[in-house]
Amino acid sequence: MTPTKPTIDFKETEFDSLCIEVKNCVLCKRMNLSQRVLNRSVGHLDSRIMFIGEAPGRLGAESSGIPFHGDKAGHNFEDLLRFAGISREEVYVTNAVLCNPRDEHGNNATPNNQEISNCSKHLQRQIELINPLIIVTLGAKALQALDNIEKHALTLKDTRTSNNWLNKILIPVYHPGQRAMLHRSLANQRSDYQFIADQFRKIENGASNKKTYGSTPNNISLIIEYILSKKNPISYFALHKLFYLVEYHSFVETGQKLTTSYFVRQKDGPYCTDLHPQRLKKSITNLQIRHLKNGSLIIQKESTGLFDTTLMDEFEMDSQTYKLIDEVLAKYGSQGMSKLKQSVYMTRPMRNILFLEKNEKINLCNSPINFITKPLHLEHV
Repeated sequence: MTPTKPTIDFKETEFDSLCIEVKNCVLCKRMNLSQRVLNRSVGHLDSRIMFIGEAPGRLGAESSGIPFHGDKAGHNFEDLLRFAGISREEVYVTNAVLCNPRDEHGNNATPNNQEISNCSKHLQRQIELINPLIIVTLGAKALQALDNIEKHALTLKDTRTSNNWLNKILIPVYHPGQRAMLHRSLANQRSDYQFIADQFRKIENGASNKKTYGSTPNNISLIIEYILSKKNPISYFALHKLFYLVEYHSFVETGQKLTTSYFVRQKDGPYCTDLHPQRLKKSITNLQIRHLKNGSLIIQKESTGLFDTTLMDEFEMDSQTYKLIDEVLAKYGSQGMSKLKQSVYMTRPMRNILFLEKNEKINLCNSPINFITKPLHLEHV
């Protein structure tokens, strides 16, 4: 049977048009040289929950092109999601202002009222297009941006409350940046995100026809450490590709991924936001990251000797997971960069993206990689 060819729906077409409009916007003079951070990396367009931050950070989204990813605020945000059991794959993430505002010294600055007003129309169109059931504002500026669209009178004093706004559930919380931690402790922010998760799961449980991404615990670091136990050192490029192939083969065999990992399509193939170098170093002890002259990264797990402790000492994967990873490493682990990239692009999710890029003439760089496709038998991969 010939597989159904992927298509671009109305929502995707409208979103791509909005991205082009944002890219061409020059209303805010001091941000005209900044990257416009609105692209497919924001998440799936049918997400039921939307997070709205303040603006892209200079060391985060301004650099990575992915909202809340790459800087300390991004790491905190991803940690809080993980703590609450929310997968980034389930949510849509954007900002009240879509460009990075800087002061005269080139540092991150707070967007002013006019800049927030200028970008409110873009935020309103995103809300109308995604039509989430829950909106979570991260900080006072995001709340202000929503007030420009429809009055609500909420402040950060209303953190961790559910409020009706435009027939949606609006939950204000603090920004995950370090400065906000001075006003709202990590313990309290974790409770805030647990509250968000509870509200979210109520909706999920009430939607019997909602496709899910599986409930497997997030053992990403454990899988990475096991890969490193078999292939050490490893290039950052290969680590992303092999981890993607592990998740893909798990989905083919069982109908779900092993973890709640979030992959986006970048120029060299799948990129997992959970494998950011700083997140890896935080998650795995004695991990070393070397920068080569050609710009590539090498990941290496250093042994401290006889009493070296690892995640694998504390947790245990089931035998089928070990077997799956071993099979992937045996099949792809010795492939060079070119061959490994080819193997990745031959998987069904990546072939769908390539098909759309070729036939619809659109750029899907940073688009979420959708595993929810008709599974293929492994011999066809």
